[in-house]
Amino acid sequence: MAKPETLKRMLIEQHIDSNIADNINNGYEDVTDKSSKKKKATYLFHAVSVLENELDKKTLCNFMQACACTINSSLDKSVAQFAKRYNGLPLVEKIRKLCEIKHLGSPVLQEDGTILINSGVAANGVYRCTCPQIDGAEIKEPTSLTYCMCCSGHYKYQYENALGIKLEVKQLSSPLESAGKRL
Repeated sequence: MAKPETLKRMLIEQHIDSNIADNINNGYEDVTDKSSKKKKATYLFHAVSVLENELDKKTLCNFMQACACTINSSLDKSVAQFAKRYNGLPLVEKIRKLCEIKHLGSPVLQEDGTILINSGVAANGVYRCTCPQIDGAEIKEPTSLTYCMCCSGHYKYQYENALGIKLEVKQLSSPLESAGKRL
């Protein structure tokens, strides 16, 4: 998920109705990137809840994917080097090598041509969210899969750049939505 200050900026850049933005931000004006994980998590979950209620599914998905924290980040350099180094390899080989790059999960090319990405870190059989904005925050209840659409945006953006192909993303599950159970 985007940092709180980035999310506030993205609401403007993505032309989200100002009434929706106000509903998201009212009472959370003091939440910044330096706020505690608990405070950030409360704000970000609130924002997702408002967005789910106010936006159609396609707009919501596009907005959340645009909020991916690694778009235009330092990870881009590693991905660009990967793309250049492995440009001539078949897709299956590129996908096998993607796990060499930190923060790109464990991709598997399925027989039907889809790429399955596993990214929850298992600890004692419990999968946890790897989102840097809330990692370590105590989350007791299952959370909407929508929150994790920014993570799918991260994978879409970085995999498209690494593999040199356009991808569609379908999110199957997340540690937050499944309360830590692998589905």
